[in-house]
Amino acid sequence: MNAPARDARPLDDDSPVGRSAFPDAPPDLVVRLALGAIRALRRLTDAITPAELAVFERSVGAARTAMLGAVARLGVADALLDGPLGTADLAARVGAHEDALYRTLRALAHDGFFCLRRDGRWENTRLSAALRGGTLARSRQWVLYWSSRSNLDAWGALDHVLRTGGGGFAHANGAGVWDWFAAHPDEERCFAEAMMGLTTMTAPLVAARYPFAEVQTVCDVGGGRGTLLSEILLRHPHLRGTLADAEGVAPLAGELFTRRGVEARARFEVGDFFARVPEGSELYTLKNILHDWDDARCAKILSTVRAAMRPGARVLIIESLLERDDVDSPAALADMQMMVVCDGGRERSRAELRALLEGAGFRAGREWPTATDSMIEGVAV
Repeated sequence: MNAPARDARPLDDDSPVGRSAFPDAPPDLVVRLALGAIRALRRLTDAITPAELAVFERSVGAARTAMLGAVARLGVADALLDGPLGTADLAARVGAHEDALYRTLRALAHDGFFCLRRDGRWENTRLSAALRGGTLARSRQWVLYWSSRSNLDAWGALDHVLRTGGGGFAHANGAGVWDWFAAHPDEERCFAEAMMGLTTMTAPLVAARYPFAEVQTVCDVGGGRGTLLSEILLRHPHLRGTLADAEGVAPLAGELFTRRGVEARARFEVGDFFARVPEGSELYTLKNILHDWDDARCAKILSTVRAAMRPGARVLIIESLLERDDVDSPAALADMQMMVVCDGGRERSRAELRALLEGAGFRAGREWPTATDSMIEGVAV
């Protein structure tokens, strides 16, 4: 594939990937209610807070991101897992300057990350504990990626994006995001780990809601090491699957398939979603692929997939839906990330995705909308 695999990294002993299914996502109604409560509380506090204070609180978000990334890289939350520590002991354990660490943790405690006890020792809160490494360290992986230097620099080029419509990442870093990752393997790994963490949250929803009983074969296009495909195969023992991605991902995919116990029903085939993908599957999945690209390149990706399909076969698009005037959707921030980092990338509305499908030789079919990633089916005509 032209983009790096989204979850291409070696597994370690703390990896959440095993023969058991990933934990189910919260029910969609619960997620919608939680997001609604957040919006309602924000509007209430905005109504009673002086505007200048509210603007100040919102404007220091970049500082919060940098602080969270720094303490995650130091492993502060891990150091506190065995119990509270004083600042001197904590600084010695994580290799930090005592005063600088104290002031950073004090600022983060203002937002509910870490707690300063009356005896002067620090302890984790529910939020800071989510920054620990090891099993299901999804929050930590995301914080590390979001606070990475290249990503923050890209957002620093937002003025350029607003003036020109061009991508901020290439303007700030001198290379497009995919070329940058290819030249900076540590950052590519950081990105891949963040994407793998997101997939472990989404994969159970996809595997549970789509009627996989209707098909016998599935091909995941651009699926990295196979996190989504392995979850689908694990939950649906009748299926056989193909993973299509860049050649370098093959050993990692084989390792994951074996670890999850689906190696007898899964195979890897080199593919490039701009050129050719494996032929003959009844269902093709594209998870968070199209939002990285402009309409012309999305059309090329979908046309490549359509060329591999028989009439009546299906493609399943898994993306966040963002209607044009929906100011309440969390996908609006994801859309900004696509605009800033991926040259031409964007989150799309239901109508826009259906139009892309129909323009590439599909009949838009069933839909499974959720508060996060939604699914739209296309049927090859």
